[in-house]
Amino acid sequence: MDLGIKTSLTLSAWILVFGLSAHASEVVYLPAYCEPERLTVFVTNKSFEPERLWAQTRFEQEIQELHYDVEARSQIKIRGSEFLPTKMAASFKYFSKSLQVTSSCEGSPSIPLTSTVSPLATHYLPANTKSVKMHLLNLFLRSNSVQLKAFNKAGTLVDEKSLLFENYYDTESFKWSFSQPVVRIEIKAAERLHSLLLYDANGTEKSSPSVSLTPVILEPPPQQTYFLVSTKDARADEAFVVGFTDQSQIKTAREQIQNPSLEKILVAGIELGHGGFNRAFYGKDKAPYSWSVNRVDAFADFAHIDCDGSPDLTEERLMSKLNEGGRICFWRYRIVRELTYEEVRSGKLTPAQGRP
Repeated sequence: MDLGIKTSLTLSAWILVFGLSAHASEVVYLPAYCEPERLTVFVTNKSFEPERLWAQTRFEQEIQELHYDVEARSQIKIRGSEFLPTKMAASFKYFSKSLQVTSSCEGSPSIPLTSTVSPLATHYLPANTKSVKMHLLNLFLRSNSVQLKAFNKAGTLVDEKSLLFENYYDTESFKWSFSQPVVRIEIKAAERLHSLLLYDANGTEKSSPSVSLTPVILEPPPQQTYFLVSTKDARADEAFVVGFTDQSQIKTAREQIQNPSLEKILVAGIELGHGGFNRAFYGKDKAPYSWSVNRVDAFADFAHIDCDGSPDLTEERLMSKLNEGGRICFWRYRIVRELTYEEVRSGKLTPAQGRP
């Protein structure tokens, strides 16, 4: 049984409800590829416990949410018209790895919805593919440039395209035909992006999920000293990067790593853009965040709940966060290790240390 309830939670409300959770959320994306009246979303719960997910639609700064409870070992169907007022993109958020979300456009086969957000991604295709349908979703608050390249089996470039998104959460949809078969399409965007690709397989439309095999290479400002900020959980799910230039702050950060009794909450201001250094270090694709710390105000024992949260929640509610002053003070997060320039640049922790 599904119980759909529309909500519009503020950032503070999300913090109160989920801020103490030790589990990161999973967010899968639905580009605007189908009219609401033709769209059906299927949610399958493979666990032996009831689970909940939220359908999220964005209207400027506001995120409207409709939540559904899914009984154990069951599947529910959600009509697109239940959560979409018009043809537009959406996302689905949940906290259980037992949920699977797929979508179908008026009787077409179900397409698994995925969570890839890296600006650098690849779609792999059967060897006889000569055309695809692509639906690209801009996940950056401002304009986002995208380059697409299609390659054949020999690795030769067959065709390429350039696109420019002007607005956040816009979908660009098009059919792309090739002069010869292609086996992969590479995507390189300036900022976060999600892509859905469909191809014809003997009369049946199938999807090729995007994969991000290597982290995006960043160009960190060399004058800063970088640290990783995360929870102290044994298997932390989220982390972000902060850079310091002030020598006293660098000294304090190092002391907190060496002596956990000195650990404090990092109170800081943020701005739009990853700054060349901030990424989801523990994320699946280690994608750069759309925000970065631009000043460190204090190391504190206590901080106001309005600036609590997490890196992913800040990314999700970034427009609201920036409009409210752009201040973070994640209560459960501490400086956990110093990073080398190459670690920040590559997104890869050195094998000798791995996770703290």
